[in-house]
Amino acid sequence: MNSRMNNWLIALITTLLFTVSMWIPDAMSASKPPIVRIGIVQDGPEGRLPDIRGMVKEEILRVTEREFDVRFPAQMTVHGNWKDADIKKAVDTLLADPKVDLVITLGHLATNYVCQKGKLPKPVVAAVVVDAKLQNLPLKDGSSGVKNLSYIDPFISFERDIRVFREMVPFRSLVVLTSRNAVESIPWLEKYFRRIAQEYTIDINIVPVEFSADQALAAFPSDTDAVYLFPLAQLPPGEFRKLLYGLILRKLPSFSLLGGADVEAGVLASAAPKSEISRLTRRIALNVQRILLGEKASTLKVAFPVGEKLTINMATGRAIGFYPSWSALTEAELLNEQVERVERKLSLESAVREAIAANLDLAAQNRNVAAGEQVVNQARSSLLPQIDLDARGAVIDDDRAETSGGVTPERSLTGSVTATQLLYDEDSWSNYSVEKKLQTSREEQRDTVELDTIRNAAVAYLDVLRAKTLERVEKDNLRLTRANLERALVRVSVGVANRSEEFRWQSEISRNRANVLFAQARTRRTENRLNRLLNRHLEEQFATIETDLQDPLLIVSDPRLLPYVDNPRNFRIYRDYVVEEGLRVAPELLGFDAAIGAQERILVNAKRAFWLPSFAAQGTVSELLAESGEGKRSSSQSNLDDTDWSVGVFATFPLVEGGGKFATIKRAREELSRLQLERQATAERIDQRVRSALHEASASYPNINLSRSAAEAARKNLELVTDQYVRGLVSIVDLLDAQNSSLRADQDAENAVYNFLINWMDVERAAGRFDFLMTQAEREEWFQRLQEFFNQAGVEPIKR
Repeated sequence: MNSRMNNWLIALITTLLFTVSMWIPDAMSASKPPIVRIGIVQDGPEGRLPDIRGMVKEEILRVTEREFDVRFPAQMTVHGNWKDADIKKAVDTLLADPKVDLVITLGHLATNYVCQKGKLPKPVVAAVVVDAKLQNLPLKDGSSGVKNLSYIDPFISFERDIRVFREMVPFRSLVVLTSRNAVESIPWLEKYFRRIAQEYTIDINIVPVEFSADQALAAFPSDTDAVYLFPLAQLPPGEFRKLLYGLILRKLPSFSLLGGADVEAGVLASAAPKSEISRLTRRIALNVQRILLGEKASTLKVAFPVGEKLTINMATGRAIGFYPSWSALTEAELLNEQVERVERKLSLESAVREAIAANLDLAAQNRNVAAGEQVVNQARSSLLPQIDLDARGAVIDDDRAETSGGVTPERSLTGSVTATQLLYDEDSWSNYSVEKKLQTSREEQRDTVELDTIRNAAVAYLDVLRAKTLERVEKDNLRLTRANLERALVRVSVGVANRSEEFRWQSEISRNRANVLFAQARTRRTENRLNRLLNRHLEEQFATIETDLQDPLLIVSDPRLLPYVDNPRNFRIYRDYVVEEGLRVAPELLGFDAAIGAQERILVNAKRAFWLPSFAAQGTVSELLAESGEGKRSSSQSNLDDTDWSVGVFATFPLVEGGGKFATIKRAREELSRLQLERQATAERIDQRVRSALHEASASYPNINLSRSAAEAARKNLELVTDQYVRGLVSIVDLLDAQNSSLRADQDAENAVYNFLINWMDVERAAGRFDFLMTQAEREEWFQRLQEFFNQAGVEPIKR
C-alpha cells in the first residue's frame, strides 16, 4: 500500500514538473512586449531645416516603453532625394513592405502624397502638413476619416498669412517661392492662388525653387514688390542665406509660412510662432502609441494648432526701409529692435535726483532765491557808507560875482566828493531785517517746490512703470484671445461649434488690439510727462528699473516699521508721529514763520516811527577847477584857496505825515494777523493731508495681497473654463466671461502695487521728507525719534 502511494506521488510530481517546464517558456514569451517596426520617410537628405528623426524616435521609445518593443530598422528610414517620383516610391515601398508595421512621414511632400492616396494598407502618421486647406486634405468630424491615415494639422494658413502680410505691406505684385515638387504634386495650386489673387486684388507669381538662390532671384518679375516663402526645405543653408540677402538688396519685404526661425534668419516677418519641435514630436509619439494600442488612425483628431504670433525682424526692416504700423505693433514680437541703444536708464531714485537738478520750475525758484540774495544785499547797502561825486559849472552876473569876494566867480567849474554814513536809521535797519527774513521765506518756498517736484517725478516714474505693466497685461490678453480663436477653430473643425464662435473671437481680437493701442499710447504719454519733469526732450527714450515693495530705498521695506502700524492703536500713534514730523519740517510753515518774523519787524518799525529820528554824518570836499570873469579868487583880495570842505551830523524826524504813521501801524497789525491765520490754516491742511494719505496707504497696502489672491483665483478659474471649453462642456460666453474676469483681476493686481507706492509718495510729500533720499544715519535717527514718540505715548510696539 505504501509502495503504491509512493509510486503515485512520484508520478504526480513528475507530471507537475513536466507541465511547469512546458509552461515557463510560453509564459516568458508572453511577457515580452510585441515587436513593432516603424518606417520613416523624409523628402530628402539633410537640408536647411532641423532633422527631427532622432527626437521622434526617442519620444516614441519613451512613450511606448514596457508596452511595445519599437524598432526603427535602418533600411526602413528612407528619403526621396527631393524628387517627387522618388518620394512617392519610398512611401509606396514602406506601405508594401510586410515587415513594416507603421509609417511616419517627416517631409512636406511625403505627407501630402500619403494624404492624397485614399485608403492605406497600414497605419500612417503624416506629421508635416503645410496648409491643410490649400492641400485639400481629407477631414471628417475633426479626423481624417480615411482608413489608416492620421495627420497632424498645425492650422497654418496661406490665406491668413496673405491677409496679415497685406496689413503690414500694401503690395500689388507678390512672388511665391515654393519647391518645384510642391507645384507638381498639388495640381490645383495655381487655381488656388488665382482665387486668392482675385480676392485681394493682387498679382501672384509662383517661382519654383530647387537648389539655387540665384536662379530663383533671376526669375522674379520686374514689378515684384513682396515675396512669400513656403518652407523650401531642400534649399541648402548657404543658398537660403544668399536668397534672403538678395531680397534685402532688392528692398523686397518677405513673409515666411514656416515661422519664427526664418524670421531670425532674415525674413522680414511671419505669423507662425517659432516651431516647438518637442511638442510636435510628443504629438507624433502619442498618435503612434494610440494606434499601437488599438485605436483607428482614421479617428484620431488632426487638430494641432500652433497659434498665431506675428514676428518682425527689425534689422531686415531697417535694411529695406520698412517700419511696422501701430496696428502691427500691438501684438508683434520685434527681433533686433536695438533697445540696447537706449543707454539712458532710470530708477526711482535717479529720476528724482535728475528732476532736482534739471526741472525748470525748480530752476526758476532757484533763480528767485538767487535774486532774493541780491535784494538782501541791496537792503544792506543803505547801511554802509555812501560816496557821491559831483561836478558843477555855473555862470552868474558880474556885479554879484564882483561883490562875492572870490566865493562865487562869474564863471566857475567845481568838483566835489560827498561821503554819507547813516549812524542810525530805523527804516533802513528794518528793511534789511525784513529782507533777510523774506529771503528765508523765498528759500522755504523753493524747498516747497522741490518737494512737489520730487513727488511729481516719483509719481510720474511709477506711472510709467504702471503703464508698461498694464500694456504687457493687455498684450498677454490679446495673445490669450488668439489662442482661444485657435481653440474655437478646433471646435468648429470637429463640429462642436459653428463659425459664429470664430467670428466672435475675431471681434474680440480687434477689440483687444484697440486696447493694446490705447495702452501703448498711455505708456508714451506717461513717458512724455516724466521727460518734461526732467527737462528732457519729450520723445527721448529711456529704460526703466522696476520698483516694488522690496526696494531697500523705501522705508516700507524695512521690517522695523511693521510693529508701529500693525494694529489700529499703534497706527493712530504712528499717524500722530508723522504729523508731528511733518509740521516740524514743513517748508510751507517755515516759510510762514519767516514771513511772520518779517511782518513783526515791520510792526516794530511802524511803532518806532513815532519817536525815533534818523541820524547821519556827512562830509564834503569841493575843488574849484576853473574860474573866469569878475570875482575870481586869484584876483580878489580874499585869502580863499581852491579847496573847500565841511563835516556835519544830522538828525531827521518827520513830525507830521497826515496820519500816515497810524495807518502804517494798523496795516502792519492786520498783515501780521493774516499771516498767523494763514499759517494756522496751512498747518491744519498739512495735518489733514498727512492723515488722509496714511489712511489711503493703509487701505491700498492690504489690497495688494487681496488683489493678487483674486487674480490667482481668476486665473485658475480661466484655466478650468478653458479646459471645459476645449472639451465642449461650456460655451464661448462662459470662456469670455472667465477671460474678462481674469483680465480685470490682473489689472487690479498690478494697479494695487502702484496705487500703494503712489499713496506712499503722497504720505512722504505731506510729511515733508522722502525716505529714498535719506542717508542711513538719517533713517536711523528717524526710527529713534519714532521709538521715543511711542515711549512718550506709553506704548511699546511688539516686535513680531
